[in-house]
Amino acid sequence: MVVGLQASADYRFASSTISDLGNTSCRAVRGDVLCSPWHGLMNVGFAYFGCTLAIGALLLGRRVLPGRAGMAAVALWCVSGLGSIGVGLVPVNEDGGLHGMVALPVFLAQPTALLLTGVSLWATRRSLARATLAVASLSAIGVLGFAALLSVGGDAGVGGFERLALWPGYAWVSAVALTSMASRTRSTST
Repeated sequence: MVVGLQASADYRFASSTISDLGNTSCRAVRGDVLCSPWHGLMNVGFAYFGCTLAIGALLLGRRVLPGRAGMAAVALWCVSGLGSIGVGLVPVNEDGGLHGMVALPVFLAQPTALLLTGVSLWATRRSLARATLAVASLSAIGVLGFAALLSVGGDAGVGGFERLALWPGYAWVSAVALTSMASRTRSTST
């Protein structure tokens, strides 16, 4: 949000992609000229976030997400994290094809990771599992809308659908981790 507020006047949260904020130079995108003066911060942020997502999944996964579904969820959260690192290392304006290749796993892995996180939590934390499955549904709707708009070259709403695909899941995985850590701390202190 902070980097987006520093971008050129043509940048719109609803119609511009998150990756546009990592552009290392001004460029024409869907009829607008987009400039992101804080692109360095954005690209470092993509990489940092990807590292923390993967490391967090590895550290908490075994303790929080039981069973095969939990193991698969951890693997997919790591894939999503690695994709985010790739997005930061390969800005879309420098190599759009490679950027798309490293970004695609994020959009495929995240809704599936959320789904498997919910499945893994089902036996032990049913209400948290239900909420996780609802967030997985939102993420999937976002991915489908984002892909549909990109495939037809639409720009109205592409940024909004991309954010729906990603942001609720990122916030939710943090909530699951914090909730799980808090409940483990309570159970070990009693």
